[in-house]
Amino acid sequence: MPGRDETRAEQRREGVAVSPGVAIGRAFLVGRDLIKEPRYHVEPDDVEAEVARLHRAIGASDRQLEKIKDKLTASQSESDFHIITAHQLMLKDEHLVDAAVGYITRESINAEWALRRAVDDIRGVFDAIEDAYFRERRSDIDFVGERVLRNLLGRDTGPLRPPPDAVVVAYDLSPADTAQLHKHAVAGLITEAGGKTSHTAIIARAHELPAVVGLEGLTEVVEDDDLLIVDGVGGVVIINPTAPTVAEYRDQQRRQVALEAALLGNRDLPAQTRDGALVHLYANIDGPDEIGAALEHGAVGVGLYRTEYLFMMGDQLPDEDTHYRTAVAALTRMAGRPLTIRTFDLGADKLAGFVENARLDEANPALGLRSTRLCLHDLGRELFRAQLRGLLRASAHGPLRLMFPMISGLDELRAVKAVVEEVKAELRAHRLDFDAQLALGIMIEMPSAAVIADLLAREVDFFSIGTNDLIQYTMAVDRVNELVSYLYEPLHPALLRILRDVARAGRAAGIPVSLCGEMAGDPLVAPVLVGLGLSELSMSAVAIPEVKGVVRASSLAELQVLVERVLTLATAREIRDEVAAHLAGLAPTAGAA
Repeated sequence: MPGRDETRAEQRREGVAVSPGVAIGRAFLVGRDLIKEPRYHVEPDDVEAEVARLHRAIGASDRQLEKIKDKLTASQSESDFHIITAHQLMLKDEHLVDAAVGYITRESINAEWALRRAVDDIRGVFDAIEDAYFRERRSDIDFVGERVLRNLLGRDTGPLRPPPDAVVVAYDLSPADTAQLHKHAVAGLITEAGGKTSHTAIIARAHELPAVVGLEGLTEVVEDDDLLIVDGVGGVVIINPTAPTVAEYRDQQRRQVALEAALLGNRDLPAQTRDGALVHLYANIDGPDEIGAALEHGAVGVGLYRTEYLFMMGDQLPDEDTHYRTAVAALTRMAGRPLTIRTFDLGADKLAGFVENARLDEANPALGLRSTRLCLHDLGRELFRAQLRGLLRASAHGPLRLMFPMISGLDELRAVKAVVEEVKAELRAHRLDFDAQLALGIMIEMPSAAVIADLLAREVDFFSIGTNDLIQYTMAVDRVNELVSYLYEPLHPALLRILRDVARAGRAAGIPVSLCGEMAGDPLVAPVLVGLGLSELSMSAVAIPEVKGVVRASSLAELQVLVERVLTLATAREIRDEVAAHLAGLAPTAGAA
């Protein structure tokens, strides 16, 4: 079989830089229709071997589908069971098998190429059918063809398992897929879809994976095993780089490693301004295994522990004991430092099996049954109660705070608190320990909550502002849509005024107000947040050293004056320029101890 074409010229594509760093590695394509089959002719003596290879791949595909069908039988998923059966029948259909064998024998081509041609022929028949139902069945033949192709190429048909040091390439990645990638030691990732605050971007930053998103048409030009360079600072992806280009980026990698080592030198220093104001820098995490890295980067606590990945990563939904054990493991690793756990924030682009199986078919999931709304709905209420029981029990083991996402108003907040009280009563009845003084807080991430922050503050112990969704809902911009990503602006005057008012409401009520959105980790934005009166910032752990450097080089009095100025400016561009000019004067001492 001929090797990959090594003569292809270097190509550069620009996208949205979402996670800093430089990655150099071989492409690993993910997703249906993204695997490009090799195409070559075989010698006449090799035709029979190629046909046998095709039959082995079809047999392997049939066995895999049979295993899936067995699981569906156990779970009584009747409709899915019949779909898998139909796919097995397609594997035996003469229009697929005989056609592919015919292409191999008549034209002496490899099995992958022959399979693709047979699938394309069948798709053409479906495309010509006027009935919409049958026309849509072409996706079934795509599914079957993709499975056989993966088996021909020796590619896994299960969960993502990229090789170490690979660059993962996809149209888009689910949060669950992205969260697992760091376990495989991949070098970086690039996608066609997404923006700065898509969950792919957030998780990539959390795991220090260089990433670029919003690369339209990328999967059409990248092939498996292409050499790629990902510049997660400049937002550039280089396909098939030349040797001099690789050498240039290797030097850049070494400089970045040296800079990161210098920044980590402030790990044990407090995030304190020059005039003595202390800022608490917390980490956003997805599980106990991330706590070590958070502490190494200087986090003094966890300001956001996302629990939804317990629902998304496994085959079984987490029960009360799973929530209890996981939270206790986190508290143990925190060793007395504060831990803020958010109840599950599922829906929209973060789906667990029970949500997908419900087939809600919402026209706009971002505005639909998600987060706390799902917890209070019949679909998620018992899962919510199980989570509360586990977390309340865990609260007896350390300083835990509990917060609820996507609260829209007082009625919703009171409904949640009522469920908490019911669960507390159950635990008391069973004589199970929990912290009776457990702090309850809410995320301010909807304009309706921000407007009545003074009313909400009377009924909670703390606020945590979730700016990722707050910006989305305030600006009416889909935060994962690269076509409107330019409207997603953390320094928009409207947002800064909202943050100012929420911080004031918290101070007036005597409750702490933190901010756990991605803007907390932006060294250009964090000083504005401190000047607005937010003294608790939670971010991806990797951002903590740089933000701490800026805080330590600043004076709170100067930042308050800066904020007074920027609140009079009319556009985000003017504000950004004003803040950048201020920080330029801090640059010589920003990393100083």
